[in-house]
Amino acid sequence: MAIENTHQEPVNIYPWLHECWQQFNVEAMPQAILLHGQKGIGKFDFALELSQAILCEADLFSSGIKPCKQCQACRWFETGNHPDFIALLPQILKDRLPHAELEGLTKAEASAAEEKEGGEGKKESSFLRIDEVRSAIASINIGTHRGGRRVILIYPLESLRDDASNTLLKSLEEPSPDTIFILVSDRLDRVLATIRSRSQLIALPKPSRERALQWLHHGLLGKGDQPIPAEEMEACLDEQGGAPISARELILARHLGDDKEGLGLVAASTRILLEAMSKGRAIAWLECAEKVQKAPYASLLLCVQRWLLDLQMAHQVGELRYYRRYQKQILRLAPQIHLGRAQKLWKVLLLARRHENHPLSTRVQMESLLLQYQQLFED
Repeated sequence: MAIENTHQEPVNIYPWLHECWQQFNVEAMPQAILLHGQKGIGKFDFALELSQAILCEADLFSSGIKPCKQCQACRWFETGNHPDFIALLPQILKDRLPHAELEGLTKAEASAAEEKEGGEGKKESSFLRIDEVRSAIASINIGTHRGGRRVILIYPLESLRDDASNTLLKSLEEPSPDTIFILVSDRLDRVLATIRSRSQLIALPKPSRERALQWLHHGLLGKGDQPIPAEEMEACLDEQGGAPISARELILARHLGDDKEGLGLVAASTRILLEAMSKGRAIAWLECAEKVQKAPYASLLLCVQRWLLDLQMAHQVGELRYYRRYQKQILRLAPQIHLGRAQKLWKVLLLARRHENHPLSTRVQMESLLLQYQQLFED
């Protein structure tokens, strides 16, 4: 699909993704593409823009750009009313769609509505429901409303349960010529190999650290009463693994009280967790688990995993990747850890992340992990 595309890049595409955008010829798309890469680099926004470009009815040669943002199809798309665009997202993410603002639903309201109507509870809200997937697939057998193409966007792809994944797989095996699937994944390793093999994989990159910091600095200018210190931007970017959008959301939640993505609780809980782990053998693991138990288990797991990686890197090569703001504490703790136990805990964390959306009890699981962390420092 690497067909040269000479039209301009849409303004909504992040600068580090412009080169990837040029790979696409929206007039000749494959049946299914799978966009994958690190969380927080702009994959979903990229997928939305690509969906709109595919459905845009402007003449590419006269407009010079797709989506044109002017035609009737584009206007319908931007108000969430395009009849040939189907977006499958978990309930907790649906406010990121174009029509979310018009609906006036906050993330908390959406989750509460789902719990009240479906009775599934908050844990279920992070998954795509099989009935939604089946309804979308059923539409493939019906002609498109505009007589052109239909786009089905699924994000995150790994949120499909087994039954929903199998339903999607059937459609990919017997494709409809008028339907294009845009699949987006933060965790490609969790996607069925059979789905991967029937899609064209496109890896979206994160920007260099320098470019990400420039983008953060420009985007945060004028935010708040006091400028965000450069060192704070660097620390947040490192904590988010170099993902600039995740770093920006963390900064807005932590320093400016702008918590649209619900990161306030995550930021506060991970700060408690990091402070506790910086105590090494003296960690108050029971107290820490109690304090952080209301945060998403997946976020806590990722924090422990990144801290452990920093400890092992510091022990072996004297370098850190994520938590440079805790460099002094990590360099002090690194020589004290038992590498064999650290590697064993690493395997435990990898296994836990495969089932992070099904914790029996966040508190109990965190108690177990933090106790094993404490044992890294025992003789």
